[in-house]
Amino acid sequence: MHRTLAWEPIDIGGRILSLQQGIARYLSSLPENRSHDRGKAARWLSMLDYIASSIAAVRSAVIPAIEADIGYPLTHNDLVVLAMFQPSTRNLFAEIEVHFRETGECTLTTEELEQMAGLSDAAATLAWIGDAALKIGVLPEIWSQDIRKAGSLTKERQRYESNANMARLSDRWGLYHHCIRFGDEESEADRDHLKGTLVESVLGIIFLEGGLKRVGEAARLLRPRGGPDRISEHLSE
Repeated sequence: MHRTLAWEPIDIGGRILSLQQGIARYLSSLPENRSHDRGKAARWLSMLDYIASSIAAVRSAVIPAIEADIGYPLTHNDLVVLAMFQPSTRNLFAEIEVHFRETGECTLTTEELEQMAGLSDAAATLAWIGDAALKIGVLPEIWSQDIRKAGSLTKERQRYESNANMARLSDRWGLYHHCIRFGDEESEADRDHLKGTLVESVLGIIFLEGGLKRVGEAARLLRPRGGPDRISEHLSE
């Protein structure tokens, strides 16, 4: 991990498990006449179960797919789990924090719940880092010694960065399918944008772990289509 650009580690899976257990106990303690609170707790439990199963899928399917393509294991692969959290998850943890604020009966502290509510902000930050790193990291991939081609560098970089192009890699890694969110519906353009953002988040993780050199290596996976499938071509090298 980069010497200075690092967050305090958060055991996301452990916190979700703790909340599942705590909410389940809370639900079982509620009398039948508190139907509103029982309904809320049951909804929270269902959402937490979904998040837990999504995290398991990210660990079993997404992370291995990424590591197989980049050719080395990610040291902090739990950041990939973090990168999957979308803004619609914020309200779940905010609601739980508000509900238990007065009683202090929650299995997580207020600070821990606030951190969980902010996971999607952290994911967006990873995407911002990845977007910035790719703009420089892709240079070795598109550079030409022929000075006459210097003017086409921006256009070539944009081909690598296009949402449609990045969506292919997102699909290959299963990022969109396994991102963690509630009730989001979007157009095809918005879907491709989200897929591109998810890829940028992974590139942000790669930058934090290995710098621009590693991002440049990963950029080969984003070679735009033209003739043979360049991803398959790269993997067969």
